[in-house]
Amino acid sequence: MSTTTEPRQPRLIRGIDAVTEVCGYLSGLCIALATVTICYSVTIRALGYSTVWQTELTVYLLIFVTFVGGAYGLKHGSHVNVDLLVARLPRRARLVVELIAVALSLALILVVLVRGVDMWLHATMEGWRSGSAWNPPLTVPYAVLPLGMALLALQYLAIAWRRIEAMRGPAGRAGRGPDDGDEGSEVAPS
Repeated sequence: MSTTTEPRQPRLIRGIDAVTEVCGYLSGLCIALATVTICYSVTIRALGYSTVWQTELTVYLLIFVTFVGGAYGLKHGSHVNVDLLVARLPRRARLVVELIAVALSLALILVVLVRGVDMWLHATMEGWRSGSAWNPPLTVPYAVLPLGMALLALQYLAIAWRRIEAMRGPAGRAGRGPDDGDEGSEVAPS
């Protein structure tokens, strides 16, 4: 039985957090796969053979890690955050500034999401390929950008919900809130 007074998170917020966690672990798996691929490539080259697909696959894996793993980093407060002035504000003012930062971040993410979907549609409809010796279709790598932006947007919505709850709930008035040790202690960039 829980003794906390924190409001129960809606199913949507818990779902966003769960998807973000899965994507974070998938990103970690991609880093491991990229590492193995690079080691394989180095070994093959050392034996005097040429490589065809290894470098390109590694780049695509790292693109996945960057964009899809970004929401995981955001959820856990791992993004660069300059809060020298914001940290000195009273709690309620800090939460308002963080909500403004969330809104601005969401606006930028939505622009990149729309442009990313447009780029992905062109690549898919026109059958774009990489042009390398391996020459894979670019549909999958180009889908990573809008996917990552959608995940970031969802995670920012979860952050916004937490900030609003902190501002209006007893936790917000009592001085305890999202960045006082609770799970989901991410801070929006400011």
